Amino acid sequence: TNLVIILGMMQVSKKIPFEDPQVLMAVRALYVISNLIILGIYLYMQSKINAKKDLTTLKYVEPPPMGSAEEPKLVTTTVHSYDLQQLRSMYKSQLMGVGMMAVMHLYFKYTNPLLIQSIIPLKSAFEGNLAKIHLFGNPAIGDLKRPWKAAGGLMGMGGASEIKSDKKSIEQAEKAGSGGVKEDRGRVAIMTDRPSTPPNATGASHPGTLPRSPLTPEQVKQIVSPPIYLNADYSDLIFTQEISRLKAKALHSQREAEAEASKQQNVSPAFKRSGSNIAAGQKRPYSATSTSNVPATFRDGCNATLAKSGGFRPLDDIQPARNFTKFVEYDFSKMTDTKGGFLTVEDDPHNKALHSIKENEKPAHMTMKEWERHQLLRSLRDQKAGPFEPGLSVLKGEENKVCRECGSLEIDWKWEEILCCAVCNACKEKFPDKYSLLTKTEAKEDYLLTDPELKDEELLPHLERPNPHKSIWNNMMLYLRYQVEDYAFSDKKWGSAAALDAEFEKREGEKKRRKEDKFR
Repeated sequence: TNLVIILGMMQVSKKIPFEDPQVLMAVRALYVISNLIILGIYLYMQSKINAKKDLTTLKYVEPPPMGSAEEPKLVTTTVHSYDLQQLRSMYKSQLMGVGMMAVMHLYFKYTNPLLIQSIIPLKSAFEGNLAKIHLFGNPAIGDLKRPWKAAGGLMGMGGASEIKSDKKSIEQAEKAGSGGVKEDRGRVAIMTDRPSTPPNATGASHPGTLPRSPLTPEQVKQIVSPPIYLNADYSDLIFTQEISRLKAKALHSQREAEAEASKQQNVSPAFKRSGSNIAAGQKRPYSATSTSNVPATFRDGCNATLAKSGGFRPLDDIQPARNFTKFVEYDFSKMTDTKGGFLTVEDDPHNKALHSIKENEKPAHMTMKEWERHQLLRSLRDQKAGPFEPGLSVLKGEENKVCRECGSLEIDWKWEEILCCAVCNACKEKFPDKYSLLTKTEAKEDYLLTDPELKDEELLPHLERPNPHKSIWNNMMLYLRYQVEDYAFSDKKWGSAAALDAEFEKREGEKKRRKEDKFR
């Protein structure tokens, strides 16, 4: 049914004028009201669950995640905890849907999903198992019997792993040792602060005394009183686990004590540490600190041979590992750097290719002052300024080029040569709406010109400057504004400024329509 509703609402949304602000605001209000109704349903079901407080034991085998190599897990909980867990998952899914819808509508400007998401989540809230039990009062039998099968895939159409609650599956999971611990740790008292185990010192505290035997289960029952549980099944289960844990820990401590006692018996008397067999305040015997009776196998780094020689030098007897006994020792002071086999300036001082000077690099025979003067002359030559400015003839006054605005003879010769525009620097600043420079991107976006038109230097001449964003990128192409406008507003292109604005609005409308069609 969800798929039918989606297909039907998609057809209806095509006929709704979402461009109208009032219609759009009404659809937004419908979406908000739908989510408020869903929130009210969830809060009402939560109050009903807490009022019933059904503590009936619920056991089921939870399947492992899809694609995981884990074994099924046994879950032991109550009906109250299970319903609250299902309600929390419904809260999370609804919040996730609201977040995704907010991103799609506010950021991507999609309006069609608002209508669909106002109906589908509300329908799912009324059709959920929790709503059927706590909202409509249906008994939890048949398909409503807990645990419920989890919906998998998109809108529940995909396959989901089956949750087993039969007796055979539960027994197999208990034998496998997976799960079995109460999930609702707030309601059942799990023993986080476990009582102390039987005494740690099981060895002989005094000569001739036997180690203390571990506590019997009856003694443990007197020491450890089971916690009070809300359900008798949980108390028996966890108390049995606690008894088994205490038995295992006591047995482990006894085995460690026996192993420590056997080690003390195997050590030579001269090297027995001073322990509980020495009275308080009594000094250790000389045999306990002497190095004359050191066993040959005692790994202390101070063997008997070195002790008799008069000094403890354990590093003298330490040999290197077998894999590190052979190595090559190089004398780096006698080595020669061959530059990896490549030719350098030092190898061939007469090679012009190796001694070539870069364009912006100072030659070795020039001083810094001479290099700065050379750079200044080169920039003046490029700009045709200073001594390199074209000469003015008094005899040929009609041939002299003047500013097209004020008639001045001091024009920008570089603009005149490249852009074919005779204008002085004062008029460039006085009329920025005509003589400002446009980039290639601005000319394409604002005047809707094409690349072939902008690359035609006879049609639209341009200046080239280094790219300010990155030096390795292509040079920046700059055009005169009045030349671009003259061509764009002429009959060769758009005809007038109004025709250009109409074409711009048309393209923006087509772009928006393609975007909407792509979503539909």
